[in-house]
Amino acid sequence: MEEGRPDSGPWPVSRAEDAPCGVRYVEQVTGHAIEEVRLTAFKSFHGAVLPLAPLTVLIGRNSSGKSNALDGLEVLSRLARGDDINEALESRRSAAGPVRGGLSGCVPHGSDRFSLGCTIGTEGGPITFDVTIQVEPEVRIIEERLTGPTASGIKPLLVSGEPSQHRDRIITAWHNGKPGRNPSAPFLNDRLLTAQLALRANGDSEGELHAVWAGATLLTALTGAFHLDPVPHLMRQYVPARDVHLRRTAENLSAAIGSIQRVDPELFSSLVDLLRGLVDHEIEQLAVSRSELGDVMLALDEGELGVTPAREMSDGMLRFLAIATSLLTGGSGLELGPTPSFGLNRALTLVVEELENGLHPSQAAEVLRLVRQAAAGNETRVLITTHSPALLSALSGDDHQGVIVCSRDRTTGTSLLTRLTELDGYATAMGAGPLGDVVTHGRLMREEHGEQDYSEFDRLLGIG
Repeated sequence: MEEGRPDSGPWPVSRAEDAPCGVRYVEQVTGHAIEEVRLTAFKSFHGAVLPLAPLTVLIGRNSSGKSNALDGLEVLSRLARGDDINEALESRRSAAGPVRGGLSGCVPHGSDRFSLGCTIGTEGGPITFDVTIQVEPEVRIIEERLTGPTASGIKPLLVSGEPSQHRDRIITAWHNGKPGRNPSAPFLNDRLLTAQLALRANGDSEGELHAVWAGATLLTALTGAFHLDPVPHLMRQYVPARDVHLRRTAENLSAAIGSIQRVDPELFSSLVDLLRGLVDHEIEQLAVSRSELGDVMLALDEGELGVTPAREMSDGMLRFLAIATSLLTGGSGLELGPTPSFGLNRALTLVVEELENGLHPSQAAEVLRLVRQAAAGNETRVLITTHSPALLSALSGDDHQGVIVCSRDRTTGTSLLTRLTELDGYATAMGAGPLGDVVTHGRLMREEHGEQDYSEFDRLLGIG
């Protein structure tokens, strides 16, 4: 076996000259996906799990906790970038702004800390990660644990211990696969310990290589989560042509589409065809006009109706273009930030709240077709929330496996997550017609003698 290579992992190995400490990192052919997010003690959740499918649809009444669930993934994604906790979640110097409610808003009522976790699927077995962060009286990690595949099975790869004698440190041990006690050292406690592992582990053993690879895979998967929140009025201005990676608000949509037009005419043609399917009137072409200063703005050539610049396009059209651009380009077209320098590919997890906003109900099936196409072709996972009956009705029976119902416990007020297919009454409800009709009208097929009570099913889906 060549020195520094794992000898029994399922992953191909290649050289990574730019890797820290001279470690040869495992190189994967495809990006590894986030399979679930654990909301252990976060905002309105306690002990909840959000499973992620290629298409995950989160539904439920207003204030049931849907946005809080999405925030759990957002927090993990921001922390994975290696910033200190305050900067990652408050973002005072960043255009991203703070997470909803800021750092203190992540903490469940009556507590001084919050806990989150996730699972990443790999060929060798799952990588699991869990972290607990104290917010008061000072912000610090008080517990973190990473487990993952090794030559001898799934093992703890990084485990936090007691606080160091220095207030800003916590003793952390990592797996090296050798007999005896694992190595340990004081890590900074104001940022993810896993993000610091590659700087501590020398990579001089097979076990350490597995530990560093698992940490790198986790960080790469989490930084691939992108929350798209298109703001149409921001898309109506000229923007620098070089600003080509679509931002969270899609304010630079014109530059992003202009880049597609230049470098990938076939993809640009697909985008125009999708746009033509959105409207009833003729669309000749989607153009990108340039100002005297070299800035760009979208313009729509509508034949006899003339040319419509982005500043006059409808909210729904701009929002559709932002979503379609994200799905067609995958992670390569989005502002995901720097890729962790481990030679790993990054899979995209695209998050869109209220996917149907600004779209006519008749476009629901087309949007879902585009989502499925992206999930299959770009290895993209899509997580959406919706209240749209038309979009729910456009879901296939297979899609129902990815529908998660968010609700509140009537006694405790805690948010709950339940698969639609696991709700009592699901099979009978689906016999009444499409899911959107069931949610809108409560069209459940009742037993002739009224023996079954569907009131709880109705409540969870917001019926009545």
